[in-house]
Amino acid sequence: MSLESLIDRFAQQAPVATMVRGLMANILSAQELDAIFRDAATRQYEGDLLFSSVVELLSLVVTKTQKSLHAAYQTHRQELGISVRAIYDKLQGIELPVARMLVRRTAERMRQVGVALEPDRQPLVPGYELRIVDGSHLASTEHRIQETRRVQGGPLPGQALVILDPSRGLILDMLPCADGHAQERSLLVELADELRPNQLWIADRNFCTVMFLHEIAVSQAFFVIRHHANLPLTPQGPERACGRCETGELFEQAGLVPDGDGNDLPVRIIRLRLDKKTEDGDGELTLLTNLPKTVKAEAVAQEYRRRWTIEAAFGELTLSLRGEINTLGYPGAALLGYAIALVTYNLLSVCKAAIRVAHPADEGRHNLSVYYLADEVTGAWRGMEIATDERQWNDRFAALTPSQMAHELRRIAVHAQLRRYRKHPRGPKNKPPPRRNTGPHVATARLIEKRKK
Repeated sequence: MSLESLIDRFAQQAPVATMVRGLMANILSAQELDAIFRDAATRQYEGDLLFSSVVELLSLVVTKTQKSLHAAYQTHRQELGISVRAIYDKLQGIELPVARMLVRRTAERMRQVGVALEPDRQPLVPGYELRIVDGSHLASTEHRIQETRRVQGGPLPGQALVILDPSRGLILDMLPCADGHAQERSLLVELADELRPNQLWIADRNFCTVMFLHEIAVSQAFFVIRHHANLPLTPQGPERACGRCETGELFEQAGLVPDGDGNDLPVRIIRLRLDKKTEDGDGELTLLTNLPKTVKAEAVAQEYRRRWTIEAAFGELTLSLRGEINTLGYPGAALLGYAIALVTYNLLSVCKAAIRVAHPADEGRHNLSVYYLADEVTGAWRGMEIATDERQWNDRFAALTPSQMAHELRRIAVHAQLRRYRKHPRGPKNKPPPRRNTGPHVATARLIEKRKK
């Protein structure tokens, strides 16, 4: 069977997996990955084990195609021609800028493909480029590193600030930090370098600092950020009612945020008095924004609700992918694994865009589950590795321009059966009934028999 026939067969039976494999050949080729390493690494050198080989192995773990890094190594041991110790030594020395550049550079190329897929897609807020930022703390790892074996607490391998473009569903950047106990605010100086005019930054109260708010304003950007109690804020004038939104009553007041050097930042204070308290017991949310008054208070509150888009992305990363590999104790290795999970999330986001374009009449095209998309990739990947090799995919996809790649994705996405990928949200859980004391065990068959009687 020819390569074209094989790819067409995969496209018909597993279109999402085929699109992901094609995108990887186009955007995550070995040449591009090794170029990222050479551009970002300052101390570590390539040696016999290339960075692209490490990413390939970790990708198998992240997508749950292989259960562990060692299992992935065993599958590719012959072609790698190195020891498993060399793999772990390479991971031990991975530098944080390498993980960040992997996310940034590939996200830009995927954005270009996304624009070619949906050139007429309108921004969520006309006139502004939305950016949602939040911190992600990696879960504790196993006590594999010598220094962690005698400590009782779970070793934290690091954290990252993640920047999401909700308009395209792409994670644009990751600011990694090796210190799992560090404050998210310690990374705000680095985040300030990413500010650009006409951006609209949405974040929770951990990002509400004098420096960050003033830096956003100086950069001619905008913010909708929840007020932190420690932020100096001087209300100006009376508070006025602004009607309702979906979750409560809205009130607005002018205010100033002083920086201590005589510079006062004018802000709008939007207070949302909730109909129902939050899980933390808060009955009121106070939002700060420097958006012009033409953007109504209700719209400001609605934009802040978009912050949960990134929380949903984190949840999908945890449920659908294995971004937090608990056997990787060294911060550089753990954060590289997380970066690969973010890149994989972006690959699936581009696939979702291709499906939307290929099925314009299907109402369910906006309600696709990353879990089911990733599950298809996991199930089909080994078959792809057996039936084809990397060279064949590169010959087909590597040299395509973003517009050509978008055309190929649309052609493959036509085969997607959307009912296989739709979300199935469950309703609210019923409160469990009180349980009587029946001892440590009970026979299920006897309980069912009592019900029948």
